[in-house]
Amino acid sequence: MPDIVKVTMETARGDIELELYSEVAPKTVANFVKLAEAGFYDGTKFHRVIDDFMIQGGDPLSKTDDPRVGTGGPGYQFEDEINLKSLGATDELIAQYEAQGYKYSSSLKSLPVDPGYIAMANAGPNTNGSQFFIVTTKPQQHLYGKHTVFGKVVKGMDVVLKIKQGDAVNKIEISK
Repeated sequence: MPDIVKVTMETARGDIELELYSEVAPKTVANFVKLAEAGFYDGTKFHRVIDDFMIQGGDPLSKTDDPRVGTGGPGYQFEDEINLKSLGATDELIAQYEAQGYKYSSSLKSLPVDPGYIAMANAGPNTNGSQFFIVTTKPQQHLYGKHTVFGKVVKGMDVVLKIKQGDAVNKIEISK
């Protein structure tokens, strides 16, 4: 896997171009690429959109009107890839999060949960699957250390800001 993977997320509102960073979150990037290349994300909807916060997608249940939308995934989960220390956290905060089940790797350089960044959505420590979110307008420091950030929008942030709940990801193209 190259250090930087280029992604085009096609939506009816326009394209969102992202760069994914293997050096920051190698397993997460490999998982996203594998799912995208298999067509897993094609036709999924942004099932959760919160103004001034984020747009969330990647749930296969969103392809239908399944009432469990928001809980779906690829059928497996994998661990977080986060170095909370690299985000400026105190030892006290790190200990507090570790007591909740989070584990951190000092060998990674984590990115912030800030506008334009893409991160894994999860249901707690080490519960990543296929769901992701893109932060829209404000830094989300309260999420630092709780979500693996693995890339950022490099073109099409205007499209991100236009996405409405129920809008579909038509296709995701990967260029390595």
